[in-house]
Amino acid sequence: MVERMTRLAIAVIFLICLFPGPSTAAGTTGGSSDFGGLLPRGELIADEISRITGCAISPILGISVLGAYTYYATPAEQRDNVPWHAAPQFWAPLLVILFLIILKDSAKIAIPKIIMVPLDAVETLLEKNTSAVLALIVLLTSIGGGIDQAGPPDHAAGGLFVSAAHAAQGTGVQSLAGARELIEPAMISVLVIAVFTVVWIVSQAFNFLILLSPFSSIDLLLTLWKNSIIALLLLASLVHPYAGLLFSLCVILLCLFLFSRSLRFVVFGSLTSMDLLRKKAGSPEPGTDAIKVFAGAGLSGVPSMSYGALTNVNRVLRFTYRPWFVLPVRTCDVQEPPEAHHVGKGILSPVIVREGKKSGQYTTLCRLRPRYASREHMVAQILGLAGVRDLAFGRGVRDSLRRLREHLRPQRTIHPP
Repeated sequence: MVERMTRLAIAVIFLICLFPGPSTAAGTTGGSSDFGGLLPRGELIADEISRITGCAISPILGISVLGAYTYYATPAEQRDNVPWHAAPQFWAPLLVILFLIILKDSAKIAIPKIIMVPLDAVETLLEKNTSAVLALIVLLTSIGGGIDQAGPPDHAAGGLFVSAAHAAQGTGVQSLAGARELIEPAMISVLVIAVFTVVWIVSQAFNFLILLSPFSSIDLLLTLWKNSIIALLLLASLVHPYAGLLFSLCVILLCLFLFSRSLRFVVFGSLTSMDLLRKKAGSPEPGTDAIKVFAGAGLSGVPSMSYGALTNVNRVLRFTYRPWFVLPVRTCDVQEPPEAHHVGKGILSPVIVREGKKSGQYTTLCRLRPRYASREHMVAQILGLAGVRDLAFGRGVRDSLRRLREHLRPQRTIHPP
């Protein structure tokens, strides 16, 4: 549903760029065409799409740099009238926070990963989410005014949004103007929210990959990849606004392809980070009959990282979840008996595994939340599993990458009747 809405929103970009204003449709007094204003208007919209994409990838970087640039690009005598998001009181503290984050990330080279995990968790849960909300508010409040300046001089009161002067040209033009005044702001808002949400979810998935990766070297590679995308987007925008738009559309389409898996991974990373910060405070109490888990490769027909509950119903392991977290509940029964599975002690959190044909090979049925750590025996007893094993996952880079691919690879979803 979200993917279809965003595809429609991308198509709307071109419609906004190409559709002429009411004065063009009705004709002007001098017989001249108004199509001359379409080119700067399209370029400004292209710039706005690039800004939305960049702010979604790194919200705190986007809104702080954008605010500082807007402030210093404004003549000195007019800086007292800049928008609130361009005032130094807004973007200066954000730049300080951004500088501290850069220092923290630079310290990962010398400080062990395990020491930095709490700071990374707080940054990903608090700073990333807060800055995303701020960025979306800034974009929604500023994009209309920015695009509005794209019209020709005689449309100073409304380049994209129709001015009231056009309403007096006739009943047909008045109706068209009124409809555009109502439709275009809503259409632009939906476009901004859809594009920003899709790109930010994928970007946040990268942040959780950085947080949950066991090695600082992997952190640096993922951070370099993410920053490279921002740098390429900025470079393309500087070359030409339409080059920035083309690159932004490529990023958006890639994010659409990764959106569903990224959304599940963001939920996984958020719950895992909260459990790691709370430690034993969130541990389950004995006596419960449902274990909160994330689906693994062993749950056939269920998308990886789907969040749900695993129970033992008449000696059958049953996984219950909601697709997209809001759709009707679905269930998946495991064909193998509970006795064929073990609870494995992992570094990040316990896992439920099924032994393969070869000794030492296991298939991950599901991954438990970190709050179940040190309670593996309780989980095995509740679900009727064979026992507990110390599988020592994640001792090497190869094992970590293999487990990561196992959780993120696409699966063919087969829904039970």
